[in-house]
Amino acid sequence: LGRNFRKLGPVVLILFLLFLAATGFYQVEPGEVGVVRTLGKETGRTDPGLHFRIPLLQRVDVVDISEVRRIEVGFRGDQVKAAEAQMLTGDENMVQAQMIVQYRIADPSKYLFRLARPEDTLRATAEVVLRSVVGRMTIDDVITRGRGQVQTESLEELQRLMNTYESGIEI
Repeated sequence: LGRNFRKLGPVVLILFLLFLAATGFYQVEPGEVGVVRTLGKETGRTDPGLHFRIPLLQRVDVVDISEVRRIEVGFRGDQVKAAEAQMLTGDENMVQAQMIVQYRIADPSKYLFRLARPEDTLRATAEVVLRSVVGRMTIDDVITRGRGQVQTESLEELQRLMNTYESGIEI
């Protein structure tokens, strides 16, 4: 047994080192942040470059914080989603309102760990905010001269709610 171990020991060691090298290195690109978790708990962040993690003990989630993302409320592509788009104005008229929300990830930790599905939460919250703003205005204001006000109020209210949820999202 001793002789076999002496022969196999270096081979096992080399295989183990190759395993570490093959699975332990990861790349973070420019505009991204790596969130390092050790045994499930966040233990650090990594900047762009080549880094090493301890396989089986550490996990790294790479998040693109420079990308401007978007969601569509009231439509998807060229297809109108009537259930989302139809809204009641303050003077009790029906209007179809659609919105594009552009956002980026401001805090990767909050984005990854505070909400189960941050994009679904953002879409639902954006719909609620738009309904609320449209519901306080007359149909004439929503369609014509108050359009900018709808955008401004929606932006401010949506950002306030996403901050309350600690989503890590910047609208």
